[in-house]
Amino acid sequence: MKIKILCLLLGLGAVALVADRLGLGPYRPRFPVTSGGHREPPSVLTREQSNLMADIYAIGVHRDRSQIAKVRAALQEDHPAIVKVALKALGRLGATEAVEDIHALQRRLTANSEIQPVAALALARIEAERTVSLASDRERLQKKVGRFLGVAAVSVNQIHKGASWYASERQAGRYDGPPPFEVRVLRGAAEIAEEAYQKGVQDAFTVAGLDFSRDYPAQLKVKLSQMSRQQRIEWLVESLSQKRVLRAENYYDLQALADEGESASKAIIAKLREMKAHRDQYPHHIGFSALFDTLIAIGDPNTVPVVRSFSKDGDAWVGYYADQALGYLEKNWRKVWADL
Repeated sequence: MKIKILCLLLGLGAVALVADRLGLGPYRPRFPVTSGGHREPPSVLTREQSNLMADIYAIGVHRDRSQIAKVRAALQEDHPAIVKVALKALGRLGATEAVEDIHALQRRLTANSEIQPVAALALARIEAERTVSLASDRERLQKKVGRFLGVAAVSVNQIHKGASWYASERQAGRYDGPPPFEVRVLRGAAEIAEEAYQKGVQDAFTVAGLDFSRDYPAQLKVKLSQMSRQQRIEWLVESLSQKRVLRAENYYDLQALADEGESASKAIIAKLREMKAHRDQYPHHIGFSALFDTLIAIGDPNTVPVVRSFSKDGDAWVGYYADQALGYLEKNWRKVWADL
């Protein structure tokens, strides 16, 4: 009888384990999630640190493999924000030569460090890139995403549950911490699918069975990837200029626009001139603030004269945000607002 009971318990445990692995039970994050009130706030970035972070971020976004050594060196930085951006960049670059660096970093970190899930994500992305460097058809994309999720050790169901939990907790004001690991994986998968879409895989965003609409940054990645560069810039500039409230998710719009570089800078300047000429049509200062912040992320010194023209604006808040932007632009101080 005792043996039968033991076998039954073992069997139930195995079933529970498999169900949990497949995401069939309640949401259980792979890594601990900690809200802002229970985390030690990181130190403020210096100008040099902020610019290094912007450089590392751009290397990853533009897939500049000639700069891998610089990104690997950034793993030794003291500020966690720089280390996280470096890990994401190494994942995007598929930097197999950095795998041991990342393992060494993991060994130095505590088990509950906020950097651990970003390191795990980077390793999963690197392995996915190694397995399939170019997902040029549906089959190769399925293989690449499958490998990514497999190394990340999360299922589609777990990802969806994590994204739903994150959205509901943030909306209810119960959570203000970083996105759970499962949400990070969803965003990474959206990026992989976006690359395949650009290579001609028209159904790239449906291949893996992932619902990207559950997370705003992932959904934004899907939306923007189906536009031309000019369409992306025009849509983002117009959208930001009309904002009356700048929510946390809008910083992803802002960063996406900044990622377009000089072309976005020129479009923003043209829009600001239009807003100045038709001031009565733009009564809300938030739209100005959003465009000024985007220029900070781009760091284009040619924008200084136009931004300075708003310093004495009739709306004191517009003048305040213009002066704030000038404080960054004139010092060549760039910022990364959000990492898609």
